[in-house]
Amino acid sequence: MRDHLKDVDYFITFIDEELSRIDRFALQLERGEIAPERIIPVKAVMHDLRLGILTAKYSKGDDLSLLEQEYLSILDEWEEVWVPDYYNKNLKMISLAVLFKVDSIFEAKIRQMLEKSGIKDWLLGFLLNSLDNNSDVLSKDMLFPKSFHTLQELVFGEGGIELLDRYLSKEWYNKDCGCYRAHKSRCNVYYGYWSFDAGAIAKILGLHDDSLKAKRYYPYDLVHY
Repeated sequence: MRDHLKDVDYFITFIDEELSRIDRFALQLERGEIAPERIIPVKAVMHDLRLGILTAKYSKGDDLSLLEQEYLSILDEWEEVWVPDYYNKNLKMISLAVLFKVDSIFEAKIRQMLEKSGIKDWLLGFLLNSLDNNSDVLSKDMLFPKSFHTLQELVFGEGGIELLDRYLSKEWYNKDCGCYRAHKSRCNVYYGYWSFDAGAIAKILGLHDDSLKAKRYYPYDLVHY
């Protein structure tokens, strides 16, 4: 187990329920029961469910090599259901790309998706550039500077591991998060509060993060995968 808010049985139930939802959607698509204009939105929901399952499996403690293969499959299908304004998902997907060290083919595809959508964001650009050791100078402008300014401070050498600690302790999980207190819900909607973005930054910078090994929200083993 990597998560300490729920037990193994909870995550098994969560995963089974989400897989059942995906199967129902897939059957409806196969039978032609989805209106043409709804096909992509339905596929987008299925994609979100798969990403949630992946996160739940990480929380449950599943083997990282198996999760990597699952992630690559999700990444391969991402372009079809890409939503430019879905920032949190985009950040999560790109952070996982860094943590799993995807190859340049996937990096180029993601970059093309961002450029085609006209998205200019320092954090997404920095994460992407790390995948092919791109040293292009990026604008420091961010779409959500209030949420991620600490990560930018860290990258530009304005502090050390204590900044990442502060981000995880005081900034990552808060009442403005869409998933805030999900683990308290009567429904099975919680899959983990992992800060994959913090892990990706730590991996890129090669930070000595032993002090964060047991830190809540920090995906330590994935950073060192």
